[in-house]
Amino acid sequence: MTSAGALLVTGGAAQAAQAQPAQVAQSASAAAAATQPAQQAPSAPTAPADTRVGGTTVARAGSVGAIVSSIDRALRASEIRNFGKPTRTGAVAVHFGPQTQDRVKSFQRRNKLPVTGVVDERTYNLLRPATKLTRGLNTVGRSVQGRAIQVRVVGNLATAKRRVLLMGCVHGNECEGVPVLRSIANSTPPAGVAYVIFTYPNPDGRTAGTRGNARGVDLNRNAIGWQPASARGNPYYPGTGPLSEPESVAIHDVFRAARPTAFMSFHQALRCIDFSGRGKQWAGTYARISGLPVKELSAYRGSIGTWVGNRYPSMVSLTVELPRPVPAWMIDSNIAAVKRVATRH
Repeated sequence: MTSAGALLVTGGAAQAAQAQPAQVAQSASAAAAATQPAQQAPSAPTAPADTRVGGTTVARAGSVGAIVSSIDRALRASEIRNFGKPTRTGAVAVHFGPQTQDRVKSFQRRNKLPVTGVVDERTYNLLRPATKLTRGLNTVGRSVQGRAIQVRVVGNLATAKRRVLLMGCVHGNECEGVPVLRSIANSTPPAGVAYVIFTYPNPDGRTAGTRGNARGVDLNRNAIGWQPASARGNPYYPGTGPLSEPESVAIHDVFRAARPTAFMSFHQALRCIDFSGRGKQWAGTYARISGLPVKELSAYRGSIGTWVGNRYPSMVSLTVELPRPVPAWMIDSNIAAVKRVATRH
């Protein structure tokens, strides 16, 4: 898979944060795919793509899925606050049609935003503020099959200067980094450090032992910057548009709520450390402690790491590609490496 870390800023800062394309790591299967014939293009993608790497489009006319439902609910809440009732009645929308576009334009006018009818990150952040994460276990969403998506906060996230987001098993068949996260979850962070531990962001995939979620979507191709790169049934199928999956919405929301200063994501099985943003300064440190070499790998549009690396280059962003299987000594060395980067970055 890929990773890289950063926070999701709100308001004008989100528009200002721009960067050159960054390299982020991919899973062993992704690397293998590079030597295979090109992935089949979908015959009829159901949502338009923001084809700029690092683009800010969250949803627009034609978008479908979980992100549209979350936007529709947020529009209803805003309209009730402003007008006493929503301008649309009936079931929550799952398709971004002309009526939703008009409602988005109205919201943008009320909030003195560019009136485009496109929900970019700035519009989305104002429309749907991030929820607060509290110490202990937080439920941040539900999977396609209704399983809880949870993160654990260790330490005081409100006061910590170093906020470290750790992610494991975003691919349900790449979960051998979980013991590292569990050890950190059971530790006491030093003063000024807080951990946000996202052990199973893809609970349906974990249960099934599959790379993708219950709809066969590779969540690491479903982030902002999405493009229609492969068809349903392909292991790298990116879904119907950015954040079309409820798990992707939850991951995006955790970034916004946690405001991490560092992000480390665990995958298999390329046996290396990749980086983006300010992670380049720390990849060597992590490598020396963990016993894994540094290797800069390819970026993929729609991956979490590509989005993070391009949008927030000042963040420490590391992808840890473990071998398969992982020897016990390497679990211990990675725990030590996480703690070193977390406390010194």
